[in-house]
Parts: sequence; structure tokens; C-alpha cells
Amino acid sequence: MNVLFDQEKLEIRAKERKIPQFKVKQIFFELFKNQHIEWDEMTTLSNQLKDELKSDFSVLSLKCMETVEAETTTKFAFQTEDGYTVEAIIMYHWQDEKYIKNNKRKLNRITLCISSQIGCPVNCLFCVTWKLWFTRNLTWDEIISQILYANAYIFKRFGKKEDWTHRWVRNVVFMWMWEPLLNYDEVKKSVEIMLQQDRFSLGRRHVTISTAGIIPWIERLIEDKLDVKLAVSLHAPNQQLRERIMPIARRYQLDKLMEVIDRYVEVTDNRIFYEYIMIAWITDKPELADELVELLRDRLAHVNLIPYNSNPVIDLKESSEKSIQNFKRILEKGWITVTVRESMWREAKWACGQLGYERVKKK
Repeated sequence: MNVLFDQEKLEIRAKERKIPQFKVKQIFFELFKNQHIEWDEMTTLSNQLKDELKSDFSVLSLKCMETVEAETTTKFAFQTEDGYTVEAIIMYHWQDEKYIKNNKRKLNRITLCISSQIGCPVNCLFCVTWKLWFTRNLTWDEIISQILYANAYIFKRFGKKEDWTHRWVRNVVFMWMWEPLLNYDEVKKSVEIMLQQDRFSLGRRHVTISTAGIIPWIERLIEDKLDVKLAVSLHAPNQQLRERIMPIARRYQLDKLMEVIDRYVEVTDNRIFYEYIMIAWITDKPELADELVELLRDRLAHVNLIPYNSNPVIDLKESSEKSIQNFKRILEKGWITVTVRESMWREAKWACGQLGYERVKKK
């Protein structure tokens, strides 16, 4: 069935049924601004119009099967129309405790990590998700449905702000079920909708595409001038180790990858976020930190050190805190901007590299 936010199909149907243009605008206002995804909630639409629309359109193309809530996160498990499961997670960025007034903690901003594929074809050594195997790419409307659902959930959970404006997703990150650049056309269309002023109205710096380094599609980003933020899963400072950790590196060589990233930075002037996983005795050696400094020297770069999140189906160990901090010091001494990521949601198996753990365990 068609989705209600497919503008092209909705306008065709509106023309056939002589629905005025202002009512079409009301539909999009209900979805994107009022954050309503239930027919009964769309009070600006007449019952007659809603009845007409119901026969041709569903509001979303995904159905939420499970919601798991925590103070800093909410995880959704969605079912596609053909019966597959994809996941997304909201991250809440709360005000620092020292700024709390009247025992009320302010919610500063909200980030949503979304899926662009069912499963993952990249097969990284440390990640459990690829063990689900790759099934298919998500369509643009399945990607957008995740954001619409998240915004509606945020409205129901938190209500409006004190000034009566809405809370909604401020940052969208393609960093859940992966690899977004291998689903380029659908991801591109969904990003264009995210940036539209009368849709989600997100800024370009508030949309991040995370990639394992698919060179031809980074070149497409440059050609299409889609200058959103780019996060590159690097995980090793040299070709040999990167091939061991990420088999896809055999196809997309590190030196060629850095060349295309340099071109991307030249065109967009965007800082690149490099993801680097800290695995004991494999990626956390001091000499690798020195190599990473040399690789990123004079480049517009920010390194995120990600502690490996262990799980029973992969035989690897997390680096010690001492090793991580020593690695960080070496990068900082080489004038590389670096952050150590918090290992949030590890116990719930929601952390980086753990997505799909429950389903893999069942298998």
C-alpha cells in the first residue's frame, strides 16, 4: 500500500478525487509538524477525507513490534510489510546535572540512529549484526517511517516544551543496520526529505551518514553535493590490519579511500569523524596510535575511540581502560582531536556491534 507521505502519489490521488491543495498541505502538517501518525489524532482532517485516504494509503510502511525504554535511550523493533525486522534507537542528551533547576532536568537534544538495510553485507570482525546476513535494502519510505514514528513517540512521552513548541529528533544518524552507501538512491531521497523545510527541516550538519568506506558512493556524494556529515569506520591505520578487521577493505584500499575523503573535505569543508574500535591486543597497540597520527596528520578529522562491546558469539576482548587512555594520549600529543565513546546500552545488547544479538543468539 502507498504511504501517506508519498507526495507524488498523494497529489495524483488528490487530483483524481478533487481534493483541494490546502487539504494536501494539512496532511503533511499533521505528519511532520503535529507529529501525528494515527488517523484519529489528525483532527484538522475531516472524517470523510480520512475515510477516503484510508482505502489507498497507510500512514507508515513499518509497524512497531517492540519498544524498550530507558532514561537515556529508547529502542524500537519495526516489522516491514514483508515480515522482516529492523531496529532504530533514540538517544536523549540530557542537561548536565549541575545545571538542574527545581529538580527538573532539561532535555537538550535528541538523536535517532536509523537503519537503511535489513541485516548487513559488510562482515566486520567485531560486529554481530552481519551474522543475521543481508536480506535487502530498505526503501526511502521505510527509512522516513522510522523518523516519523520516533517523533510521534517523543511527543507522546514528553509532550510539548514549556514554550509550547514541539520536541522532535534533532540529529539523524545512518548508523544502525548498515551500509547506507550501498543503498545510495533510497538513502539520498530520504535525506532530501529530512532537509526539506516543510518536512523535518533538519540542517545538513544534523544528518550523518556512517560508512565502511565505499569509495564509488563517496564519489557520488561529491557529485550530488550531498554535503551531510560523514563518519568513516576506519578501525585500523594500515591496509593489512584493516583487511583483517573489515574484509571490505580488500576491495576498497585504504590509500584510495583517504584520497576520496580528501576530495570530499575539499568540496564540503566538513570535518570527518573516524570510528576506531578498541580491541585488546589487536587495535589498541601504541604503535598503531602513532600510525593513526601519521595517517590523519593535517586532515580535518575527529577520532571516536569505541571500546569493543563483547558478546558470547564473537571471541574478542575489550581493551583495558589504561590501554584506551594511553592510545588517546598519543593521538592528542599528535594534535588529533579524539573522543572516547561511552559504552552505553551494553548490558541490553544495544551497543555498537551488538545490534541483532538477540536474534543471532536464538539462531
